[in-house]
Amino acid sequence: MTPGTIGIALALAIVGILAIIIFIRAHVVVCAPNEAVIFSGRKKGYRIIRGGRGFRRPLIETVSRISLNTIPIEVTVKKALSAGMIPLDVDGMATVKIAGDPDGGLDHAVERFLGRTQHEIQTVAKQTLEGSLRGVLATRTPEEANAERLGVGDAVAESVRQDFSQLGLVLDTFKIQHLSDTEGYLDAIGRKRSAAVRRDAKVAEARADAEARDVAASAKRDAVVAETSAEEAIVDAEHGVRMRRAERAAASNQAEQVAEVAKRMARIEEERKLEEIRVARNELREKANTVVPAEASSQARALTSQGEASRIRENGKATADALAEIKAQWDDDTTREIMLLQMLPQIIDKVTHVLHDNLHVERLTVVDNGTGGAVPNHVRGLTGSIAAFLEQLKTSTGVDVPAILRGNAGEGDDDEGGAKRSSARGPLGHKGH
Repeated sequence: MTPGTIGIALALAIVGILAIIIFIRAHVVVCAPNEAVIFSGRKKGYRIIRGGRGFRRPLIETVSRISLNTIPIEVTVKKALSAGMIPLDVDGMATVKIAGDPDGGLDHAVERFLGRTQHEIQTVAKQTLEGSLRGVLATRTPEEANAERLGVGDAVAESVRQDFSQLGLVLDTFKIQHLSDTEGYLDAIGRKRSAAVRRDAKVAEARADAEARDVAASAKRDAVVAETSAEEAIVDAEHGVRMRRAERAAASNQAEQVAEVAKRMARIEEERKLEEIRVARNELREKANTVVPAEASSQARALTSQGEASRIRENGKATADALAEIKAQWDDDTTREIMLLQMLPQIIDKVTHVLHDNLHVERLTVVDNGTGGAVPNHVRGLTGSIAAFLEQLKTSTGVDVPAILRGNAGEGDDDEGGAKRSSARGPLGHKGH
C-alpha cells in the first residue's frame, strides 16, 4: 500500500470513530435522580428508567421525562358540614409528588400525567384532597375537629391514599393550619365552657374558703395549745439554761483562777529566764568591752615587740655582714683601689656641692693685658685648682688619685712604680711609712 492510501484509511477510521461517538452521545439518555425517563414507540408498551442512563433506539423510540419533585398544594374548604350539620371553614397545606417506582403507581402516573404541566397535576391532587377532607369532617363534631387537628390530617392522608395510588401520586404531608365556623358554634362552645370553668372556679373558691376557715380555726386552736405548751417548754428551757449558765460560770471562774495562777507562774518563770539571759549578756558585754580588748592589746604589743626586735636583729645582722664584707674587700689590695675609685665621684660630688652651697659667683670677667694670655692663664688656673684639690685629697685621705690612675693604666711597670703605688696608699692602706 502506498503512503497516500494509508493516510486515507487512517482518516476514514478517525471519521468513523468520531461518528460512532456522536451517534452514541445522541442516543444515550441520562436520567437525573429526581425524574423518570420513559422510552416509548415500541410495538408493545414502553419502558421506564429512574436514575442512571439508557439507550434510545434510533428512529423507533421517543424519550419523555416526568418530574418526581414535590408539589406544594394549598387546600381550602368552605362550609364543609361536620357532624351535627355545623358548617366549617378549613385551611390546610399538603405536599404531593409523582410515585417514584412501579409498585407505588408510577405506571398510573405515566398514563395520566405524562405531558401534563405541574399546574394540571396540582389541580387534580387538590380536588382529591378537598373531597377527602370534606368526608373526614363529616364524621367529626366541630369540637373534635378543632381539638384533634393532627388526627384529622392523618385521617385525610389515610382516606386519600387509595385515590392517590390510582392516580400515581404520593401524599408526603398534610397539615390543618386554620379551622373556623361561620355560625359562631365554636365561640358559643367556648363561652359555655368558659362559664362552666368560671362556675367551677367560684364553687371551688367557696369550698376552698370554707375549708380554709375550718383549717384556720383548727390551726388557731392548735396554735393556742401549741403556744401554751411552748410557753411551758420555754420556762423549762430557761430554767435549764440558767442552771447550765451557773454551772458553766462556776467552771469558768475556777478555770480562770487556775489559768491566772498558771499565767503568773509562767510570767515569773519567764522573768527568771530573762534575768539569767540578761546577766549572761552583761557578762559577755563586760568581757567584750574589757577583757577581750586588753588581751588583744597585750597580744598586739607582744607581736609588735617581737616584730621590732626581729627587725632590729635582722638590720643589725645585715649591717654586720655588710661591714664584714666591706672590711674584707678593703683588706684586699686588689679591690681597695677599685673601691676608692667608686667612692671618688661621691666625694667630688659632695665637695662640689659644698663649694656650690658656700661660694656664689654671679659673674666671672677675664681681662686680657694685650698679650693674648688671659684665657690660657685662666685655664691653667682651673687645672691648677684641680691639681690642688687632688693634692689636698691625698693629704687629707691618703688617696693618690693620679697614682691610682697611672697604676691602672700602666700595669706592668717596674718596681719603682710599684713602690710609688705602695707609698701612695698612705694611712688608709695601712702600709705607708
